[in-house]
Amino acid sequence: MAYAKTEHSRKLRIKTANEWNKKRLEAGIVKRITMQFATEDANELDAIAQELGLSRPQAIKKLCEMYRESNK
Repeated sequence: MAYAKTEHSRKLRIKTANEWNKKRLEAGIVKRITMQFATEDANELDAIAQELGLSRPQAIKKLCEMYRESNK
């Protein structure tokens, strides 16, 4: 099976993903941030992300790019 859905396979995928994320954090490739938004603002971000067809991090990046472009 290319993508087994057994509990064992699921646990292996989780373990592999966690290791991969840990290595990327340690290498400085990514940075983990925790943010707390007012519900209304978080909903707005989610709506923008959905309209753009992006994940939350991608939507934040896009908004930053748009901000930088408009303030050149």
